Amino acid sequence: MIRVLITEDSPTIAEIIRMTLIKDKEIQVIGWAKNGKECIEMTNKLKPNVITMDIRMPVMDGFEATKQIMAKTPTPILVFSASINDDLNVTFNALKFGALDVLEKPRTLTAGKSSDDMAEELIQRIKIVSRVRPFKKTFKPTPLESKKHRPKRISISSDGDSILIIGASTGGPPVLNYILNKLPSKFPLPILIAQHIARGFIEGLVTWLQDGCSIKIKIGENNETVEKGKVYFAPDNYHMGITDNKKIFLSNAPPISGHRPSVNFLMESSASVYREHCMGIILTGMGRDGAMGMMAIKKEGGFTLSQDMESSAIFGMPKVAIESGAVMKVCNIEQIPNEIIWWIQKKNLISHRDTEAQRNKIS
Repeated sequence: MIRVLITEDSPTIAEIIRMTLIKDKEIQVIGWAKNGKECIEMTNKLKPNVITMDIRMPVMDGFEATKQIMAKTPTPILVFSASINDDLNVTFNALKFGALDVLEKPRTLTAGKSSDDMAEELIQRIKIVSRVRPFKKTFKPTPLESKKHRPKRISISSDGDSILIIGASTGGPPVLNYILNKLPSKFPLPILIAQHIARGFIEGLVTWLQDGCSIKIKIGENNETVEKGKVYFAPDNYHMGITDNKKIFLSNAPPISGHRPSVNFLMESSASVYREHCMGIILTGMGRDGAMGMMAIKKEGGFTLSQDMESSAIFGMPKVAIESGAVMKVCNIEQIPNEIIWWIQKKNLISHRDTEAQRNKIS
C-alpha cells in the first residue's frame, strides 16, 4: 500500500482528494494536515510514503514545510496546489529543495468538484513519486579526470556547427537550474531540452529557470532557426526535432513510450542532422525515454553523458541508457557543466588541428 498524507488547508478539497485516492486499491490515506506545521509533525509520527503538498496555507506554507521535511525526514512530496501560476518561484523552489513533482489543481477541484482526468493524473503521479527513496542531497564534487590533459577553461568558442541536447524527467528542473546557471553567458552552442512535466507548467519552468540565468531561455517554435547561445524547450504536448537546415520542427505525432515531448524523438532527430557534432545528456527521471536517442548520438560519433545515481532523484532513465551501452561517461551534476565545456573545447581543438593539417597537406 502507498500511504499518503494529504496537506491541504481547505476541508472540502482535502475530502475530495481523499475520496479520489481511496478509490485506488493500492493507495491508503493515513492523515490530513491543515498546514505545513501539522504536516511536519504528522510526517514524523506517521511516516507516509507520499505527501501531497499545497503551497498557500496558514501557519506555515508548503515551501517551508518541504524544506524542513527534506532536511530532516526526507519523504516523496508531490506539490498539488492551485497557486502554482501565481507563485512560480515558490513552487519551483519547492522542487529545488526536494519535492519530486508538481501538479496544478484544476478549477473544478477548487470549486469543490472532482473530475476523472484529475483523479487519473493525481493517482498516477502519486504512484510514480512513491517509487523514489528521497534523501537529503548534498552534491559533493567528485574528482575529475586528470586536468593536465584538458584544455584550460578560461574561455570557450566554437568554430564548428555543434549542438547540445538534454533530456530530463522527474527531478529534472533543479538539475537543469544548476547546469544552466553554471554555463557562461556567451555559450557558443544552441541547447535543446525535452523535459517531462505536467501540462501547463513548461512556461512557468522557463520563467523560473531564466531568473538568474545569463543564457536566453525560451520555448521552441515551429520553423524557428536555432541560434548559438540560446536554450529551447520542447513545448507542452509536442515532440520537438531539428530539420536539415537547422530549424526547429514541432510534431503532434502519438506519444512515444507515453511521452510527448519525447527525449528519444529530439535526440534521434538531432543526431541525424548534427552527427558527430552533437552532445547528448540524460538526466534524472523515471522510465526508458532517452536511451535510444543517446545511442543514436553515440553511433553518429557524438558524445553522450549521463547523470549518476548519487545525484539523481530517480535513477531510471539514466540507468536504462547506461545499461544499453549508449552512455560514454557518467557524472555527478557538479561535473556536468565542466564536461560540457571540455567537449566544446575538445571539438574546437580538433577542428583547429584538422584545419592546420589540411593547410600543411595543401602546401
